[in-house]
Amino acid sequence: MAEAGPRRVLMLFLDGVGLGDRDPERNPLAAAELPTLEGLAGGKLVADTPAGGANGAVFRRLDAGLGVEGLPQSATGQTSLLTGLNGAELMGRHYGPWPGPTLKRVLEQDTAFHDADGAAALANAYPEGYFRALEGRRSRANAPVVAARAAGVRLIDLAAYQGGVGLGADVTGHGFQELDAALAPITPARAAERLARLAASHAFTFYDVWPTDRFGHQQRHADAVTLLEAIDGLVAALAPLLGETTLVLTSDHGNVEDLSTSRHSFNPVPLLALGPDAGAYARAADLMDVGNVTRALLGKRGGAVLNRPA
Repeated sequence: MAEAGPRRVLMLFLDGVGLGDRDPERNPLAAAELPTLEGLAGGKLVADTPAGGANGAVFRRLDAGLGVEGLPQSATGQTSLLTGLNGAELMGRHYGPWPGPTLKRVLEQDTAFHDADGAAALANAYPEGYFRALEGRRSRANAPVVAARAAGVRLIDLAAYQGGVGLGADVTGHGFQELDAALAPITPARAAERLARLAASHAFTFYDVWPTDRFGHQQRHADAVTLLEAIDGLVAALAPLLGETTLVLTSDHGNVEDLSTSRHSFNPVPLLALGPDAGAYARAADLMDVGNVTRALLGKRGGAVLNRPA
């Protein structure tokens, strides 16, 4: 772990990405060309790749079940990642996709976004319609958006995106072209430059790649492979730009790794950490551990190194 200087954490969150088997026909992570991610993990992103990591990275298989029966869900899993608390235990069950009053009470008061003391960023850019929806009576904001807004983080709009700030949820911004033909897609390398700039000026930066979960539910194998390969390109270009920032790639539950079903899975989820404080995550075993280590690095919760065997 780095000994001095401000801690900066960039969480690259891949919604609904577990570690499944090696069958490329049902597991896009087994089918995709992921040289950078596999080089950091020390093998393919599948369940039987040993924990450890390679090339200076930490790779772990995380329990997304949180000791609660039932299929893991987004709201409780994301709450655990952002708070270090057991979101499913707070609810008495796995719950999602959007947090209700019980989880919102925690997310609005006590998360890694709050720990950054005004120096947090949510890297996603959002269209005008999303901002209107947030003001509606039936707003369906996910856990990161609830937490970020409560911590005073200003969401990025498409005007800022056109000016070079923020990313689309699909890395390249192809989805934005459906809203405005003038919003030309960017390369994963250009997306990495944008993300690195945000991370360099914030203690905590969160980037929400949510289409992975959608492609899992819709069983869209080819689209999942394309997105995963874009993520690999993003990480390849981002790694040399990290500087004093620690990159933490993880997920909330399994889904896209098993397209034989449209449901979530019981599979473990990946953790890849790279950067000056990557070693702090070397003993992480579940989603809560990721939340607690992240918050400890930001100076708010307990010890950053977990006291359990690696």
